[in-house]
Amino acid sequence: MLLAGALAGSALMAAPGTVSAAPAPDTGAAAVVPSGPGMELSAASFTQMTVDDIGKRVWIAGDRVYPDGSRDGELVGVAYGGAGPAVARAHMAAPLSGVAVEPDGSKVYAGQSDHIAAYTHESGSLYLSDPIPAPADGCGRELVHTGGRLFFTSRPAASPEGCADALSTVGVAATAGGGQAQDVMYSYTPMHLEAGPGGLLVTAAERWSPTDDPDLGIYRVTDGADGHPLEFLGERRFTEDGTDRGMDFRDADFSADGSVLAVADGLRGTVLLGGQDARFLENPYTPLPEGVAPTAVAFSPDGKWFAQGGAASGDAADLTLAFADPSIEREPLRISFEDEAAGHRVVPRGMEFSGDGQQLFVVTSDPEGTRFWLHTIQTREALAPSRFVDVTHGPAVAGEPFRVTGRLDLDGLAPTEAPRITVQRLNGPEVTDLPPVPVAEDGTFVVEDVLPDRVGDVHYVLGYAGDEVHWRSEHWLVVDTAEAPGTAPRRDR
Repeated sequence: MLLAGALAGSALMAAPGTVSAAPAPDTGAAAVVPSGPGMELSAASFTQMTVDDIGKRVWIAGDRVYPDGSRDGELVGVAYGGAGPAVARAHMAAPLSGVAVEPDGSKVYAGQSDHIAAYTHESGSLYLSDPIPAPADGCGRELVHTGGRLFFTSRPAASPEGCADALSTVGVAATAGGGQAQDVMYSYTPMHLEAGPGGLLVTAAERWSPTDDPDLGIYRVTDGADGHPLEFLGERRFTEDGTDRGMDFRDADFSADGSVLAVADGLRGTVLLGGQDARFLENPYTPLPEGVAPTAVAFSPDGKWFAQGGAASGDAADLTLAFADPSIEREPLRISFEDEAAGHRVVPRGMEFSGDGQQLFVVTSDPEGTRFWLHTIQTREALAPSRFVDVTHGPAVAGEPFRVTGRLDLDGLAPTEAPRITVQRLNGPEVTDLPPVPVAEDGTFVVEDVLPDRVGDVHYVLGYAGDEVHWRSEHWLVVDTAEAPGTAPRRDR
């Protein structure tokens, strides 16, 4: 009911770390808006983040450094949507790298150097459960959960310098249903993992020299009945003829239906590939500003939004938020992170959407990469505004016909369907829904009603629910009704 939505909306307050920015105007040179302050994280490093849509929590893995120079691994879960205590934490051995969550939110996984820690989560508390065996890792794991299986990278090395020559593996954990733990892939360079809908999995090798030409593979998780848990779908090298530098991987993400894979490449910006075969696709999205180093990409699971993150200097945009449907030709929302309380850049792999697409979670860092902030961007900020203007009414006589006129202003593009206005009448404790009112091509509308048969204030709530490109709006109209001429005054008994 509109009234309930109106009253609830009036009581909402911005959560810590929330970005609140006015939508950029639809102009050829769209404005860049500064971010608000973020929620500073206690960790001094960032490795990976994931979103638990069931538990309404953003999980972030990194290491925390203490004043005496000691450090430990810290798994942090920040609540959103008013779900439980604000932050859940678990401390473990450093280095900690990688995080993944079961689709039902029942377990959270974090990568350790000699195993994968597993936690159950309940009411803001983490409880350690049986660890997942994994080969040794000294270079930083990545974890993803897709197709009902947990996949992880391993790269043993005695020191960071040894990571250049270590052998990487991609492994899959055993399952209670009989799925066997095994190594499924080997590489002489570090590997990155990304999960997708329907059991999709991306593996991307890291470039170890400017002339290297690493490959990206797309797979689908199978039931493993033939001993192979992955079905190969496609492979891509970015310089097939060897005339240019190869892929410089920063991040990747699948569209909601799995048909498109966006790759943030350090040289090329955002590259789009077919999500089922890895073929090159034309990129219709507005790129990050020239000179901005790409670091992250994200599609929203509801299929509506596409975000690109980067590292910009000055007040250039570090993030663009656009409609995933490129046929909606609206300038993206552009946000700059350039503040001591907000960070200065989007970190690699530092963006994830909530499942309903209403929040974009962004991790930023200072230029040195030693301080980190979490921002929550409400995606409605990228919608064009709508507003009620010139709302007037005729004579307000108790028990008589009543007429309200006004205009609905919609910035930017016209909606794909003719708008309609919802109307509620509040007469003391009585709430009455009136029939929806159509809006003419010029935005004007007319509300016709019969006023209650009593003298006093009557409230009307005019509402527009919004559309695919416009944000909702409401207008409250207070009408003071009078007695009809020649009617004897009424008195309460």
